[in-house]
Amino acid sequence: MQDWLAAGTLDDVWEGEMHAVNLAAVDVVLCNIDGEVHAYQDRCPHLANRLSDGKLRENILTCPAHEWVFDARTGKGVNPVDASLRRFPVRVDGDCILVRLGQVG
Repeated sequence: MQDWLAAGTLDDVWEGEMHAVNLAAVDVVLCNIDGEVHAYQDRCPHLANRLSDGKLRENILTCPAHEWVFDARTGKGVNPVDASLRRFPVRVDGDCILVRLGQVG
């Protein structure tokens, strides 16, 4: 799965917000941080809870279940620091958000 998939438009995920989408049977959460869109698999590495049910404050994404915290710009763990999110490449063409899933495991 190397193709770029349409994940919505910039109107779907305003700056400072997140938006959940399903692309080719993969749940993805889009985060718009300072006008740049980031895409991650929509599950916490702890117990696979949906991150899109959590909170996004500035650049901090918090899982709703056990409050694991991630930097929404990089996907790296803030608490715990050894955790990280599965990140997907994103590009914006006009106002269309495109995501490339690659191999999802």
